Amino acid sequence: MIRVCLAGGGTGGHISPAIAISEALQRTGICECFFVATHRLVDRRMYSSYGSRVHYMESPRLDIGGFGSKLLLPLKGLSAVLKARKLLRLEGADIVLATGGYSSFYSVLAAKSMGLPVMLHDSNSVPGRSNRVAALVSDLVMVGFSGACSYFRGACEFTGNPVRYNLRRINPLKARDALGLSPELPVVLFLGGSQGARSLNDLALQCPDDVQVLLQSGRRNGERVQKLSAGRPNLRPFDFVDDPSEIYSAADVALARAGAMSVAELAWFRLPSVLIPYPHAADAHQLRNAMEVAGLGGALLLREPEASGEKVWNLVQDLLDDSARRKEMSMALIGLMPENPAAKIARRVVRACWRPAV
Repeated sequence: MIRVCLAGGGTGGHISPAIAISEALQRTGICECFFVATHRLVDRRMYSSYGSRVHYMESPRLDIGGFGSKLLLPLKGLSAVLKARKLLRLEGADIVLATGGYSSFYSVLAAKSMGLPVMLHDSNSVPGRSNRVAALVSDLVMVGFSGACSYFRGACEFTGNPVRYNLRRINPLKARDALGLSPELPVVLFLGGSQGARSLNDLALQCPDDVQVLLQSGRRNGERVQKLSAGRPNLRPFDFVDDPSEIYSAADVALARAGAMSVAELAWFRLPSVLIPYPHAADAHQLRNAMEVAGLGGALLLREPEASGEKVWNLVQDLLDDSARRKEMSMALIGLMPENPAAKIARRVVRACWRPAV
């Protein structure tokens, strides 16, 4: 049995790929998986069903803190690597696959110091800082966007971004019925990523009465959104859903941030969208993600400073009125989502454990 350490945490964009890949690895029948994550709330929520298979680590960041923190970073980093080494030995790991975040960075260094194979998967069009550094000691880097290969000097392969096996394409009418939505009115899905997005929540709250809105508000802004949406039956807010199959399947159009996993899930469900990238994302990676999708014709790109309620809802209404354009956008999304990326990645992991190099 191959023991695989999946190291990724801090955001949904790091956690969702780790979970999807673990499902594909389990389906091989010859792999067992465990996870290394951070102590952040999103990690504890998304990994909650995995119990003792998840190990939460203190992982010092490389890019924040004052002068004193930077002086202590080498000591804290060494401590994190030693803890990761101890964990990998305890779990009997045969390979480490990192999906991003600083918990994954220290796991990669620990694995390399132990002579274990190391692989990375980066889900963004602009790779994260920890993965760019970790790639220097990795055997193979796999990417969710083809353009990301240009950031890595070693072996790199475009696999696409894996999505979870429980994401099912459902007949739209059945999905709407399950959610208690009218089959007569259009449905617009607002997605702010795993943490939610206040600006997108505010845009959703400006929806016209003849449109049904499903709004993932995020937990931090959930109470406020619930109060402001009271008495509006066509506006359905929720903090977060573990299985979003019904909300994706029910929607005609989405309005979303451009985090890697939001984009991957939109592509999987072939759902046309208006993407409003988070303007403060590291290295402007959400903007680059959105530009790649828009360049393929699968989405419209709107920068946040331009995203007034009137402009957003005019764009959405134009898409709702043009079914032929929505169909073209759906077809364009196929090019962004190779068939079954998770299974492809799982095959690479198994192969790495049966021979010295990939």
